[in-house]
Amino acid sequence: MYNSKIWFGLFAILGSLAGRDCRPASGSLEAMQLGDFMFGGLFPVHQSFKIVNMTSNPIENVCETFTVSRLIQSLAMTEAVEAINKSPMLNGLTLGYKIMDTCSDVTTALQHTDIFMDKNCGSTNSFFQAVIGEYHSEVSIAVARYLTMGYMPQISYGSTAGVLSDKKRFPTFRRTVPEDDHQAKAITKILKYHNWTWIGIIATDGDYGRYAADQLEAQANKQNIFVSYRVVLPDFLNDESLDSKLNETIQKIANTSKVQVIVSFAKSHHMSRLFDKLTPNASGRFWIAGDSWSTSLNVLDNRPLNEVGKILGIIPFSGNISRFRSYIDNLDLNPDSQSNNTILQYFIKGELNKSRTIKEIRETLQKAVSPSAVFSVQLAVMFAANAIKDICSRKTCRGGFDIQRSELNDALAKTMLTIDNEKYSFSKSGDLDTGYDINIWEAALENNAEFVNNVKLKTVARYMIKNESMLFLNDTQRNPLEDFTGRVISQCSQSCQPGFRKVFSVDKPICCYECAKCPENTFSNQTDAHECIDCPKNSYSVENSTTCTPRTVDFLSWREAYCIILVVFACLGILLTLIVMLVYLVRWDTPVVLAAGGPISILILLSLLGTFTSVILFGGKPTDIQCKTGQVLFGLSFTLCVSCILVRYFKVLLVFQNDSALKRVMKKLFLPYWIIGICVLIQGLICGFWLGMEPPTASESSRIRSELILQCDEGKRLFFGLMLAFISLLALVCFGFAFLGRKLPQCYNEERCISISMLIYIISWVVFAPIYANIVNMTHYKSAVQMVVMLFSAYGILICHFMPKCYIILLKSEKNTREAFTMGIREFARRFNRSSRVDRHRAGLDRPESAFTIDSGIENIINGVYSNPYPPSTISSFHMSIDNLPHEVSVSGDSLYEFSVYSGSSADMNEENQQQQTLSGSQKLLQRIKNNRTELKRTLSVPHF
Repeated sequence: MYNSKIWFGLFAILGSLAGRDCRPASGSLEAMQLGDFMFGGLFPVHQSFKIVNMTSNPIENVCETFTVSRLIQSLAMTEAVEAINKSPMLNGLTLGYKIMDTCSDVTTALQHTDIFMDKNCGSTNSFFQAVIGEYHSEVSIAVARYLTMGYMPQISYGSTAGVLSDKKRFPTFRRTVPEDDHQAKAITKILKYHNWTWIGIIATDGDYGRYAADQLEAQANKQNIFVSYRVVLPDFLNDESLDSKLNETIQKIANTSKVQVIVSFAKSHHMSRLFDKLTPNASGRFWIAGDSWSTSLNVLDNRPLNEVGKILGIIPFSGNISRFRSYIDNLDLNPDSQSNNTILQYFIKGELNKSRTIKEIRETLQKAVSPSAVFSVQLAVMFAANAIKDICSRKTCRGGFDIQRSELNDALAKTMLTIDNEKYSFSKSGDLDTGYDINIWEAALENNAEFVNNVKLKTVARYMIKNESMLFLNDTQRNPLEDFTGRVISQCSQSCQPGFRKVFSVDKPICCYECAKCPENTFSNQTDAHECIDCPKNSYSVENSTTCTPRTVDFLSWREAYCIILVVFACLGILLTLIVMLVYLVRWDTPVVLAAGGPISILILLSLLGTFTSVILFGGKPTDIQCKTGQVLFGLSFTLCVSCILVRYFKVLLVFQNDSALKRVMKKLFLPYWIIGICVLIQGLICGFWLGMEPPTASESSRIRSELILQCDEGKRLFFGLMLAFISLLALVCFGFAFLGRKLPQCYNEERCISISMLIYIISWVVFAPIYANIVNMTHYKSAVQMVVMLFSAYGILICHFMPKCYIILLKSEKNTREAFTMGIREFARRFNRSSRVDRHRAGLDRPESAFTIDSGIENIINGVYSNPYPPSTISSFHMSIDNLPHEVSVSGDSLYEFSVYSGSSADMNEENQQQQTLSGSQKLLQRIKNNRTELKRTLSVPHF
């Protein structure tokens, strides 16, 4: 150690002999202690400088604005060196330092670096092993470039510019604080956490300020946080444009009332002057302080904190600095005893000149202590000391010349410290990726000498760089932070409350938007929703809703009175149909049943069963199968019903047709089961296409918000209309047949029944169409309306066609005889003969050979040209009176090609027939009758269809 001191003195002498002034600017302050290993220290104790003589060599300048906080950092280095020297860490070797004031100036810092590099002192080797500093990034960048030429290690305790992480450009630079990229991410996390999306940025015009502002803006934009304004202040306090730039900044703050959060990367003295100029309109903002001034409580300069606003600071992690506080408490504040530390001496003398006591001076020093700043300096010294220890553990060290700079750089890269169970090491880029403390500035409730400007710092959270997360120290700290920031709103547009959504403008940042109400059947249940969410199925909402309300599911329930009534009528129809069918089967051989069509009537009854069954399918909660089956079953069953009625009445018209030519045509067309099958087939094709293309399905609809109507949707309404139209066409044909057969014998004349039943069907469905169309999707009674119309149609046929016959069968059995039907046919023949003679007499055509007294059907049978349209074993009997024959003649056709003529007693003939003297029918017919006269006998067989 002794030899080291000799060498140091020798270098100083050589420097003076060379005639080179190793001193930097005049008035520069420094602190020095000799040791075996020397560290240079660069600290911006003064915040600015002023040139007083440009002709001198070197240029003479005066440093201005002394900063106690930087004095504390320089004392942290002296304390760390002294603590290591007192410990056995270096096995008797000691550390020394030369701390110099850079005055926050690059040129001054480079002049000091010359001493550390010994470039201006006549030496090719340096007595200094490493440089601790500087604080400001722009100064550290210049110093780092210079030190890189000599490959001298540099450890900064405050420079955070990201560019310094580039090891290709700055291979010997390291730092004990995180780089600004992480600070920008931490601030962005805070902004996002509080939903502050519209901010202002203030920075100084230096490497630190510009880089930090750029990084913050880039990180914030990724989180949809945007910058309303960005102000760059001149870096030097003596810049003539500084005042005007500060006034411009105040004006921007006052004019942008929506920007309540301002992030500042300015230096502490810039912020002090800015706060001094704040106007009432620019006051009360929320300030987020970068690490450049986050612990500089003196920026308030005795102004109340509430006038400035609220301040939240970002500070690199700190450790236990109780040892340093003890150092301050025991520090000798006699200026005469601090001759080797002119920085401290200058401060003490200045305070004593203000008539302050030693106690007050010590309190001032204690107030200026920033745990983070002190800890960063201590870490820098300890990293360098441990690197030296590691080197000396592998070889013999007697002083600084035994260690090469490359050795020290390599050792620093591998050094790991363990302090209070926390491990610290440099990353590959030379950074210390620990994290940040989130501090809030709180005004003390009472005046306390320990607080600067009656303000204290309170740590509420930590930002962890490794996982990029913010961790609250404990639950009790979350509430103070939220209470501190809870009422601050910094947004271009106020948050859209639940029930609204954001509407963005093309020419504005996405944080500037309008709030629009959520439309019906949508909702938003969170603040600042980008889109309204559609209500789930079976629920609804009104405009501007935050939730959806379940809809009341409405359908034609089995428990509903209307449904019960309709189902009861449908079941009653089924029961009545079965009863009628039973009556018909029991009285199958009676004239009424035979005249009703026999098997055709059973088909009609079966189709009515299908119709009544289809009505029931429209009740209850609809399903797809139910909807398809109900519509198709009704269409097919009712088509079968109407087509059977059509065929049955067509047969009656054919039997009693008078025009022989027309009858021959009708006989050719009359294929009853073919007609029925074709009609049902056509309807089946319609239903098949309907089911194949767009079938009926159970659908949900709503015209009333609170209700969800479940009902059968027809699907392709074209096919639904075709189905009904085809049935209507058959009904119109039946109606036409009924009109044509209005003069048939009473026992066969069902003109009224057919007319009424078909009119019921047609009118029901005509009325149904507009009602059905108007209540679509409005109410579940749509199904009920169709059920009613279907019941009307089915009951119309059941009542009109079968109830009168059942009445005769069950209650008027005297009319259900062959004699009764014979009397009816005779009555028809008399009326027809009478009307025919009158018509021919009026027309002048009353000739004996053309007088009609024989039904033309008998002539057809006798002539062998009548094709019996009925199944074998059915009998059609016709009655006539012939002039000069004292008998009643009955001609019967028993099959398709056979016939027989029988004669009865003339006494059985009625009085009117006995008086007739007109020869009727053709000569051929009469000859046949005469040839078979002996075989003629009376028959009472009744025509059945």
